[in-house]
Amino acid sequence: MAIIQTSNYLPYIQHHLDTQGDADSVLLDIECGICRERKLDISGSAREFTSSSIPLTKHLEAHQHLPTYVKHDLERTAVLACGHVFGDRCLRDLQSQQQRTGDLICPSCRFRVAYPSCGHAIRPALIPVDGYEPVRDGFPLTISEGCEPKNCLECRWKLARSVLRYALADECIFCRQINEARMPVEMAGHQIHRDQHMDIGLRKTLEDVVVLILPEFVTRETTSSAAKEMADSDRRQIHVSLLNTMVLSELEDTIWYRTKAGRGNHLTKEQLKNHARGVASIEESLFGWLMNSTREPRRMW
Repeated sequence: MAIIQTSNYLPYIQHHLDTQGDADSVLLDIECGICRERKLDISGSAREFTSSSIPLTKHLEAHQHLPTYVKHDLERTAVLACGHVFGDRCLRDLQSQQQRTGDLICPSCRFRVAYPSCGHAIRPALIPVDGYEPVRDGFPLTISEGCEPKNCLECRWKLARSVLRYALADECIFCRQINEARMPVEMAGHQIHRDQHMDIGLRKTLEDVVVLILPEFVTRETTSSAAKEMADSDRRQIHVSLLNTMVLSELEDTIWYRTKAGRGNHLTKEQLKNHARGVASIEESLFGWLMNSTREPRRMW
């Protein structure tokens, strides 16, 4: 007789997520802890109805799971950062009810699911169930498993934009800081600041920006997780190179150019306008990368 696990706490069940097709595996049989009615699609008995190979219903390509899920009274599985899993629709309804306070409270453990740095609610993550295909490395580690969520999407963007504007400023930041401290700075010193920034600091700062836009995905170790991690790393490096090329092609002559050192360096009004337009164009591209990353199933909290 098969062992049945009914817990909705992910650390207790995550080792069984990828073995539901095995005859001797622990069978997951988990219902939504909110409605207490619909079965979650990570359950062993639900897996045969979750395969993407099931013929699509006309006009429902974007919601291909819907007809079979409704027919068999199933619910897509969403996990909270605290580690508890619930039905996706029930969690969305709960979020709507709690929208007035801006908080998301776990129905099981009463944990306030929020980012520690900004206090904004942490959105649930869908577990990408597709038949009996592996899913353990398809969604982020929970707090219970050692993950530490840092910034929400909005705050990540604000931080990335702030770091980017520092790197792409038309005025030498070091010279400005020295001047504000009422200390003398010579033109030779300014040239050293700018050369170091353009040769070393700029690319390093752009790497930091890309990590904020496309953060490292921390998940469980599986046979495929290392390859996915390497692909994510390669992707970030490609974006860093692309961003670096965009910056140098549009702004190389004006980044950290202005200074009050010595007799000073100045930019014309036209140069300042072109610089501002270049920065705005790069920010627009970055924002597009950020929004595209939110549409991917593999994401950070």
